[in-house]
Amino acid sequence: MAKFTSKTDGNRTISPDGYEIYSVHCTLSNGSLTDIKGLVQEIEIIESLHSSSIQVIMRLYDGMNFLENSHVVGGEKINIKIRRTSNTNKSFSEARDKFDIEVYIAAINEHTTPKPGLQGYTFECISEHAMVSNTKKLNRSFNGVIGQLVTNIFTNDLGLKDKIDFNPENISDTTDQIQGIYPNLSPLGALTWLTRNSSSDGTPYFLYETIQEGLQFKSYNDMLSEETYRVYNDATFSQNTPNTQASYSELEKKILTLNSELNRSIYDSIANGSYTSKLHTIDIATKKYKQTHFIYDNQYKIDTNIPFSKHIEFDNKKINEYTTNKEYYVPLNSKSFKKNINYHTPTSHSLLNKQSYYNNLSFMGLDIEIYGDFNLSAGMRVGVIRPKADDGVGVTGRNNLVDKYIGGAYIVTSVSHLFSPSDYRCSVGLQKDSLGIDLDSNIELGKSNKNSSKSNKKTKAKRNTKSRKRSRGSRILGKL
Repeated sequence: MAKFTSKTDGNRTISPDGYEIYSVHCTLSNGSLTDIKGLVQEIEIIESLHSSSIQVIMRLYDGMNFLENSHVVGGEKINIKIRRTSNTNKSFSEARDKFDIEVYIAAINEHTTPKPGLQGYTFECISEHAMVSNTKKLNRSFNGVIGQLVTNIFTNDLGLKDKIDFNPENISDTTDQIQGIYPNLSPLGALTWLTRNSSSDGTPYFLYETIQEGLQFKSYNDMLSEETYRVYNDATFSQNTPNTQASYSELEKKILTLNSELNRSIYDSIANGSYTSKLHTIDIATKKYKQTHFIYDNQYKIDTNIPFSKHIEFDNKKINEYTTNKEYYVPLNSKSFKKNINYHTPTSHSLLNKQSYYNNLSFMGLDIEIYGDFNLSAGMRVGVIRPKADDGVGVTGRNNLVDKYIGGAYIVTSVSHLFSPSDYRCSVGLQKDSLGIDLDSNIELGKSNKNSSKSNKKTKAKRNTKSRKRSRGSRILGKL
């Protein structure tokens, strides 16, 4: 891979899709350091709200028989330094936008022979703590606040250094105290196990790693309380002169592609307890049985309005009035310890709310591609401005041309940083749990003037049986 992409004017980056591969070093099993930058053709770095380790995928073209000569079989350390700077004469440490990543080869895959004398293969790499986690099991007792138990596993079992490998401020406070024994789980498995019963004001926790901040244990309401990182625009045309600072700033916010499977299924949302659910608990010590009902009243939302209409009814009940659509069963044991703090205790007051928040985060998703951004991370709050798909026929109020259904506020759930020979781009997964419009407000469709209605009668008449047949294709009924 070339040292620079073509987005430079000799010593500075003039576009956000430009970058410089500063170095790629591999530490071999005998301790020697080898520069493999010349072999690397493409680097992809992935972080996700649902992954406790970043993943680095490197595609190499090898004409020097590197695998055999270096005895690489996996487990070797890879250090990657990538930067983008306004002045390439500066040192790496002086660069404002940069990645300095240390990972380990977890697998070697996809061997090919592009031409005689050349072989291609892929290094799949993960963080050191993920490798360490795979080497041990936890079966000791624990007692304490969940946040402190998480920190203890970070430092004592995964070997992470406070304020170096992780930021203590990224471990959200939780008041839930529990006691028990880790059931023979790996450290990351134990962290996931603790995350499952953790909540903050009824919202769930996420265990994930980002490139810039390291391993994090953060609550959903803490994510929502942070300021919006950036608002991205799906505009078609540029407004500024190329190769200027204004143009650079505009390109940083430009959406190159926007797609979505939507997956907006009220059918699934009712079934998974997004809006109503019930919890059954039985205390095996006192033989007390209790039912707890949940009705959607989520205080924390990414956007302004709830994700369903109160006007829609089935079986003469509104969407948030069902009682047996989703039920949970949890055993409790109030006398397992002197204090009622066993592992399942927090579920009795948080499970239903937490599951609602978690399920509603899948209310709507977008996949966007943008120019490279070293500082964009999973867990950030961003905005999307998208023009309406509006030809002006049959709809009033054209003074507002922004789509508040697809657009609006989102949480970044995944980021793929792809450094190719041509440019640096980010594929970003976005999700939201609410809308920028009130679904129970007045519907404007069909309020256009009579002339518009008459002019479209012929068009509507042409929507014959053929188009109706398409509408009867396999949709949600395929799930029945």
